[in-house]
Amino acid sequence: MIGWLALLASLLAQPAAVPSEGGVCAAPVVHVEAAPPRSLFAPPRPRGVTRVELVSRPFLGLVGNSWGQIGEARVEHHFILPFMFGVELAPVAIASSGDGLGAVTHARVVGGYVSDHLMIGLGVGSRMQRFGTSGVSLAPQLRLGSLDGLNVSLTYTHTIARNKYTGRPTVGFANVAGKLSLPVARPITLELSAGMSLDAWAYGTLGLRHRLIGDGGPGTWYVSGAFGVAMVVDRAQCNYDAVIPCTASATSYGPTLAAGVEYRF
Repeated sequence: MIGWLALLASLLAQPAAVPSEGGVCAAPVVHVEAAPPRSLFAPPRPRGVTRVELVSRPFLGLVGNSWGQIGEARVEHHFILPFMFGVELAPVAIASSGDGLGAVTHARVVGGYVSDHLMIGLGVGSRMQRFGTSGVSLAPQLRLGSLDGLNVSLTYTHTIARNKYTGRPTVGFANVAGKLSLPVARPITLELSAGMSLDAWAYGTLGLRHRLIGDGGPGTWYVSGAFGVAMVVDRAQCNYDAVIPCTASATSYGPTLAAGVEYRF
């Protein structure tokens, strides 16, 4: 008897369905909470995506009749598993002056472990220099922070090349490049970039990166712009026993306005 009374009380406590026009009871309204927005400073990494990125820092030299540029190009595939693989030209440093066109570049194959908040990788390839010596390029890479959020990235490059004084193969420091990325709004990131090399080149820029369309996955476009200074020096080895010890070289330096584009598919 008590059980039947409890069942009756529970039925009476339920709100009655409101009949709609035509006498049919309307279905109860279900409220679904919207998914929280992606983190501005630590969004998840892209998965199953290929990145194509181009950056150029052109400049007209402060020394007469000279110009130059320091750029980079890379193609990376980020797998669903926490790994990435790609190829890069970093940097592509060019200077043109009285002795002609000089150039220094490092072409590498890059692979590494990548998570939402960390990337550790290694690039292996070749350093090519018009007026200097070429050799093997080794570039450990590190990123602390999310790829599309707050992060700092560093690349140290060493080369295995013949010493210009002894002619023996030597492992030595070549260059370092770094970037600090600070999101300031949902589609906009402030970027501070700098690099220097014993090859020799150097640059420092401050600018913005803007996500034009997309959410960071396939079909996303980014553009970037920055201002700063840049310098490129490509110089041949000097033979101090010769009448003219130092010959061909190309040097240029000056203010730069940089531009970049990235597409993901």
